[in-house]
Amino acid sequence: MNHFHQRVAVLSSSGIHLRYVHAAMAAALVMSGTAHAPVASAGRARSITLARPAESHAERIGEPSAPSLGGVKFTRWRRLEESGTRVIEHHPRALL
Repeated sequence: MNHFHQRVAVLSSSGIHLRYVHAAMAAALVMSGTAHAPVASAGRARSITLARPAESHAERIGEPSAPSLGGVKFTRWRRLEESGTRVIEHHPRALL
């Protein structure tokens, strides 16, 4: 993990910037084979490139949320069958 900068840019396979992640997440993506670190970098790597598009292997947790001013929502309402109440369920990536 020492060879990654504190804030690492995640790029798509075509080179488009997607988001920033912390060094531990970048190292985990490279170790799992989901992303590739730059081959030649002087010092710490500031960007990684996804090996394939997320749409080819990512699993959707629910219907996409309506566009909002806050950006992408990482929560959804879940109705509990036993009590008939609703709770907010967080996506695991939102808890990192």
